[in-house]
Amino acid sequence: MRLLARPAAQHTLDELAAPYAVARSTSSDDVLLLDRLAVEQGIGRVQAVPGKGGGVRFLPGASPAAARDTIAAFASVMRDPARVLPGGFMYLTDLVCSPDWSHRLGVVFAAVMRQAEPTHVLTVETRGIPIALMTAHQLGLPLLIARRDARVTEGPALSITYLSATTGSVQNMSLPRRALRAGARVLIIDDFMRGGGTAKGLTDLVGEFDAVVAGIGMAVVTGQPADKRVGRFLPLAVLQRVDEANRWVELEPNLELQWFTGRRPVAPT
Repeated sequence: MRLLARPAAQHTLDELAAPYAVARSTSSDDVLLLDRLAVEQGIGRVQAVPGKGGGVRFLPGASPAAARDTIAAFASVMRDPARVLPGGFMYLTDLVCSPDWSHRLGVVFAAVMRQAEPTHVLTVETRGIPIALMTAHQLGLPLLIARRDARVTEGPALSITYLSATTGSVQNMSLPRRALRAGARVLIIDDFMRGGGTAKGLTDLVGEFDAVVAGIGMAVVTGQPADKRVGRFLPLAVLQRVDEANRWVELEPNLELQWFTGRRPVAPT
């Protein structure tokens, strides 16, 4: 339970063995068993960290089959005609704010993005927060939230302006100056991308801290416009068309977890 409650956190064998009054050697054997069970269930790995400061940690993750199942189920729910809103928009809030769905999508993002070795997860207020929080939890990383307006309670902030690709208006976002250090590797997670204006703003904000973007993950992106304002990103589903009159949705799950660059998907990594 300790391993599950604190993903990616390191525990010593003594810490794990003490409540059960068992020897370290027994705990070591249990770690191997737990790792085998985790792999068989497709939920991640239980990893032994060697050395004097070593221990045991649980690295959650979805197996390829489990990730495809999650994405396919998410896409199926998204295609519900009842989600079509006036103007050809889609109702997404209940899904991204659902503890169950935000957890399941966060597990997929964490499984794919862990190899990029991020140090922080970043999103912008407000709808992207639940998925980003669950992703950060699975990775054992801090979550940063870019605000539309700086808050005095967060101290001095660095603010930028960016152009919204959806409305064409100039908007602001800010992040406390103490939130990032130079060289940090930031994973950007959000719920929805149309033209990529907000994602580009987050990318530029990260650059102002002399940090780097380790990856960009989106729950849903639109097929149009094809040219986004960011280069490489990972969508879990691609919304091609919403027919408001007939209440029909064309949405493709990204079952192979392909990364997108501009107009073309690239091979999974």
